[in-house]
Amino acid sequence: MRRIVPNIYSNDLEKSKGFYLDFLDMELAMDMGWVLTFVSKENPTAQISIFQNKDNAPLDNSTIFLSIEVSEIDSWHEKARQQKITIEYPITDEDWGVRRFFIKDPNGVTINLLSHLEG
Repeated sequence: MRRIVPNIYSNDLEKSKGFYLDFLDMELAMDMGWVLTFVSKENPTAQISIFQNKDNAPLDNSTIFLSIEVSEIDSWHEKARQQKITIEYPITDEDWGVRRFFIKDPNGVTINLLSHLEG
């Protein structure tokens, strides 16, 4: 595993942006309009992403889910299949440069397993 990022749904991205920039003094590493990723100025692997709360999100819109960046995403996908873990979102190459799939842990928390695409 390369990193684990907690993700939070927000009903007000601008308010969230102000909190993480001004109060927590983090840097805005990514702003795609529907997702913001903030990083610690002292430790760039300490990150949090804030997602716009939408009814059509591919999750159940629980408040928190996790993104886990891994190497060899296809091996993780095969491992999930072999262990008969339900895949909630199929393995997909996304337009923004990641290959990912979703599973749920035994507590019902959605796990977004991903790798960045080369190129």
